[in-house]
Amino acid sequence: MQFSTPLIPARFLRREKRFLAEVELADGSRVWAHVPNTGALTGCAAPGMEVLLTVEARPSRKTAYTWRFVKVEAEWVCLDTLVPNRLVAEALTGPGLPGLPPPERLRPEVTLPQGSRLDFVADLGSHLAFIEVKSVTWVEGGVALFPDGVTSRGRRHLQELTALVRQGHAAWQVFVVQRSDARLFRPAADIDPAYAQELAQAHQQGVKILILKERVSPRKLPLPPPCLLIYHNFPESEIRRKANQMQGLARKCLIITSGYLPAMPIPS
Repeated sequence: MQFSTPLIPARFLRREKRFLAEVELADGSRVWAHVPNTGALTGCAAPGMEVLLTVEARPSRKTAYTWRFVKVEAEWVCLDTLVPNRLVAEALTGPGLPGLPPPERLRPEVTLPQGSRLDFVADLGSHLAFIEVKSVTWVEGGVALFPDGVTSRGRRHLQELTALVRQGHAAWQVFVVQRSDARLFRPAADIDPAYAQELAQAHQQGVKILILKERVSPRKLPLPPPCLLIYHNFPESEIRRKANQMQGLARKCLIITSGYLPAMPIPS
């Protein structure tokens, strides 16, 4: 996936509510930019951080600028929550994902009978697979964490995926880590223990969990060949030791999780 429009450098100044950020352009002028992410942006919104914007002037927009990337230490992080959906759609209409071959038909934004929506339904011929995609931008000490705020909507999605499994369908919760510096993933139980528990229960009921990591550069956002390695209830020292062993592999794919998810085999 590529951004076709030029990327404009700026510096982050402050966030106003959820959808607006004040930034300073290279010429010193200050403008407002749309924030395509409703999360807390933990670790990604400190004053003075380097950011990259796109510009699209339309009469219907309150601001012509959109905040796409932020530089955290030496790493670029994509903030746009629509990017993971586009990447997953590209993967499914191309080579597929682990456990999810290219479907006969892929429909986005699927409305369920109760009125809520999931990101995709994939017709695999013999059965349907319902897919919900979440964007992950928060990383601490090499550990990718989700959510960065309490998310009743996220819990509801997990409950809906679990209900679909009971009806005989396949259901997938996909997390896309939108930065390259993570080596582990885990639910942020300190922030939202109810979500972490719901994720564990959904997995126990048959919802498949897949974590992917983007290889991030400002011009192009490809998904590396995905891999899923899940460890259960290792102490922190053991998790980090295994992460260090995987540093070479993590340049291509990342994924270890711990704590709330039972162990599962590596997808073939």
